[in-house]
Amino acid sequence: MRAKNVPQRVGARTRRSSLVRPWAAACLLALLAAAAAAQSNDDGTRGLWDTAFMQQRPPGRAARGVRRPAYRPAGANKAARTETAAGKAVVGITVWRLRPSTPTDEVRQLIHGQEGAWTPERVNAEEPLREGERVQITVEAPRSGYLYVFDREVSADRSLGDPYLIFPTTALRGGDNLVKAGRVIEIPSSEDRPPFYTIKKSRPDYTGELLTVLITDAPLAELSPGPGALKLTKEQVSSYEKRWGAAVDNIELVDGPGTPMTVAEKKAAEGKRLLTRSDPMPQSIYRVRSKPGEPLLLSVFLRIKLQSQHDNASAL
Repeated sequence: MRAKNVPQRVGARTRRSSLVRPWAAACLLALLAAAAAAQSNDDGTRGLWDTAFMQQRPPGRAARGVRRPAYRPAGANKAARTETAAGKAVVGITVWRLRPSTPTDEVRQLIHGQEGAWTPERVNAEEPLREGERVQITVEAPRSGYLYVFDREVSADRSLGDPYLIFPTTALRGGDNLVKAGRVIEIPSSEDRPPFYTIKKSRPDYTGELLTVLITDAPLAELSPGPGALKLTKEQVSSYEKRWGAAVDNIELVDGPGTPMTVAEKKAAEGKRLLTRSDPMPQSIYRVRSKPGEPLLLSVFLRIKLQSQHDNASAL
């Protein structure tokens, strides 16, 4: 009986297979189409964003053999949409970690009170920073306006400390906070002592710093910079966030982390030249979904690496 039933089973299995194949083929085609659409969306996002940013810079000299920078979606919205990628609604920010210089580094900074030379190298904006590390920030906007940067400590419960206006200050360029395409703002500047921030826990529940970047079309009359960081009220900064806060997407330069600062970038940070289309692009590009004509406001969280994370990394 079993032997007689075998052919029937085979036949049934063959019929089922013939029915399944069209469905499998349809599913495969759908998956391939979805993957292609996702890839196209990613490519479109990177292309629109970096092109929109780059095209606002001065042309500069055409460089042969320069590979177009590759970006990837980052932050909370990994599937960043591509529509309305206005070139002037994006902001470039690079976080730099200072390390001892090597003979091949183009930029070698001598820092007052520090032994040897130091070189800034790029850091992924999502990478936690170790306690004791020295960092700098550079900001570039492809639109003309006035830049303000606020700093607040972040606690483990996500509460924020008192806000400080860390840029502009009268010690840097006489308080000039005008930004435009190709002009780079370095925070702190090479003229400051020290010309870097040291990541250090101020209390047990400290988790990092929240930097809020604001670019306006006209100077804010209520903000009068001093020679150093200016303490503000929480209500003042909160009012800016309520008025001009908008959704923000960001992309990260794929091959950027670990890359040392170039001479062109350093000169631009010192106000000696503008960056051109052939010069390195920012490590992070943020797209602010603000209404046309409104200021651009975004925040960057500099997260400190927890001791447990540091211990685990050391064990590896």
